[in-house]
Amino acid sequence: MLKKILASALVVATVAGASMATTGTAEARYGRGGAFAGGAAAGLVGGLLLGGALTNRDRYYDDGYYEEPAPVYVQPRCWFERQRVPNQYDYGYHIERVRVCR
Repeated sequence: MLKKILASALVVATVAGASMATTGTAEARYGRGGAFAGGAAAGLVGGLLLGGALTNRDRYYDDGYYEEPAPVYVQPRCWFERQRVPNQYDYGYHIERVRVCR
């Protein structure tokens, strides 16, 4: 969990730093301070969105806290049926009780 927080903080800092580095001092002079603040705010919001998207993917399987469900052993249903079974000695059939499981 700490890795995700650090990764998102790094992404936010990188995007915010890149947006501030592209704005020069000449653009911020003579009443254009709003443009600098708008660029910084857009970079911060973009970094937050990107960081949140990167940290939340595969959250059910990545964090190590996922536990697989216990295996379920299903016993087969068994019963006895009377079925026609071929004879061993001649080519006829006879009736026999046979155990059937499904």
